[in-house]
Amino acid sequence: MCLSANGNDNKKFKGDDKMDGAPSRVLHIRKLPGEVTETEVIALGLPFGKVTNILMLKGKNQAFLELATEEAAITMVNYYSAVTPHLRNQPIYIQYSNHKELKTDNTLNQRAQAVLQAVTAVQATNAPISGTTVSESAVTPAQSPVLRIIIDNMYYPVTLDVLHQIFSKFGAVLKIITFTKNNQFQALLQFGDPVNAQQAKLALDGQNIYNACCTLRIDFSKLVNLNVKYNNDKSRDYTRPDLPSGDGQPALDPAIAAAFAKETSLLGM
Repeated sequence: MCLSANGNDNKKFKGDDKMDGAPSRVLHIRKLPGEVTETEVIALGLPFGKVTNILMLKGKNQAFLELATEEAAITMVNYYSAVTPHLRNQPIYIQYSNHKELKTDNTLNQRAQAVLQAVTAVQATNAPISGTTVSESAVTPAQSPVLRIIIDNMYYPVTLDVLHQIFSKFGAVLKIITFTKNNQFQALLQFGDPVNAQQAKLALDGQNIYNACCTLRIDFSKLVNLNVKYNNDKSRDYTRPDLPSGDGQPALDPAIAAAFAKETSLLGM
C-alpha cells in the first residue's frame, strides 16, 4: 500500500489516525508546529537510520517519514513511545503508518525532496574520524546533535539522571556518556534533533544547576552519534534498554576518547 504526495486519498489517510498498527518503515507524525521545516522532521529519524523519503502535509500539521528499514522505524517508535518528542517546544506524536512505502510526486513535493537530498548528501560525504572503528562521523559543530558539557564549580554531585532531566526540557535525549577529564566532570549528550541541541546550548550555557555552583559550559561536539556500550551510572543509551550494565568496564569507549581528544573546543580546552 502506498501513499501519494497529494494526500487526496482521504480513506487511506484517515486509516493512519489509529494509534496502534503493524510495524512499517513509514511513520505518521502528527501535531506538528505550523512553522516546522522539513529538515526538523527529517532530523527526528536520523539517529535511528537512513531517511529515504518524506511527505509534508502542512495544512494538516502532519508528515510521513520513510526510513530505509523496518527495524530502524521500530527502534524509533519504541524510543519515542517512552520519551515524548518535541519540535519547537511542542509535543508531537509518532506512530506506524498503514502505508508500507511513500510514492511522492516530485512536482508536488519538490521542496521536501530537495531537503532530503541535501541531508543525504551531507551524510554521504561525512568521513569517519581517523582511527575510529565506531559510527561517529565528523561534521561542522553547528550541525551536530551532540553537546559537550563541562561542569565548573562542582560542589554537589551531578548525575546522569540530573543531566537527562535538565536537557530533556529541550527535546528527546537519546544518549549520554559522562567521564572525568583534566580533573573536571564532563559529558557528551546526544539529542534526537540538532535543533534541540542548539536550543539547549543557547539556553543553558553559563547557567548554574544549583545556586552559585555546578556551572554548565556547553559546546557542540564534532561527533554526530555516540556509541554507548553500557547502561549504568556513567553512560546510558535511552534507545537501547537491553544494554548490559558493564560493571567494572570503562564508561567511555576508547575510540570515542581518541576522537574526543582531537576536538577543537570553543572553550579552549
